[in-house]
Amino acid sequence: MKLTLRPFTDADRGELLNLWKEALPLDAITEDMLETRVLLDENFDASTFLLAQEADRLVGFVVGTYARRIAMAEHDPEGNRCWITALGVAPDAGLARVGGALLEGLEAKFRTLGKKECWISTYPTGYFTPGIDLSAYATLAEFYRSQRFETVQEALSMDAPIVHFEVPPKVQEIEKKLTAEGVFVRTYRRADLLQFLAFLEQSMPTDWMRVERANLRRIPDGGFRPDQVTVVTKGEEIIGYCQFEGSHFGPFGVSDGYQGRGIGTVLLARTLERMRSNGFHDAWVMWTDDVAAKVYAKFGFRETRRFAIMKKRI
Repeated sequence: MKLTLRPFTDADRGELLNLWKEALPLDAITEDMLETRVLLDENFDASTFLLAQEADRLVGFVVGTYARRIAMAEHDPEGNRCWITALGVAPDAGLARVGGALLEGLEAKFRTLGKKECWISTYPTGYFTPGIDLSAYATLAEFYRSQRFETVQEALSMDAPIVHFEVPPKVQEIEKKLTAEGVFVRTYRRADLLQFLAFLEQSMPTDWMRVERANLRRIPDGGFRPDQVTVVTKGEEIIGYCQFEGSHFGPFGVSDGYQGRGIGTVLLARTLERMRSNGFHDAWVMWTDDVAAKVYAKFGFRETRRFAIMKKRI
């Protein structure tokens, strides 16, 4: 049966969401997510969001993106990167055939745009997962390898029960020592705004600053609360922070010059304490690495998913 590739249109929403659930069951999305993560992204380009159709049936999709309007700073230093944030094929349609056609069509489009490096699936402003789940989607990971994608890094998701969480005595001792040194861990205050932005711009990834700006804009109308952010101060300077949204923990970072002193441990503990006091029974982090995982593990976090971050020259 003839396979046809075409760009996504608004009329495809319902059928696409059903196919997404069928093809990527652990990562099914809602219409709200489709709009906020893809269609309303500043860099959205319908010509790199391709659908595969057989007769009157949708059998595959691939979501591609690139820095069309908003630069990706350190994530795209030479301006030649592009990203695939999701690819799905109906289980009975043939991943190699349909997925291969989708990739061929998308990569051809990317090449006409001057792109040379394609990543899965770390697009800073709208990724769904850090990469390909090596357990749930082993066949998909093998498909990408057959298409000359190579794993450059692994990322993991972690979850922890926090219903009985209390700040451990050892962490309280670290906090007392830091306080004696003039380092304080406390809730963000609206009067911290300019210092907080300066810290983010100097010390954190560009996309973390973008996320935080969006959250801070929601404070006046009650969509985000100051106590969802914990900051670390040294004098007038902010040197670290952590936030939560619902049961999602992070982002979470400390300035390079202050790392290795237990600040991150205290930040993590105090944020989990605040999450528990807000009624959350669990906490989860979508993307961390094996080094940070050792810190999380001290507070009951366990690995729940592991992802392959992949790329290839196109």
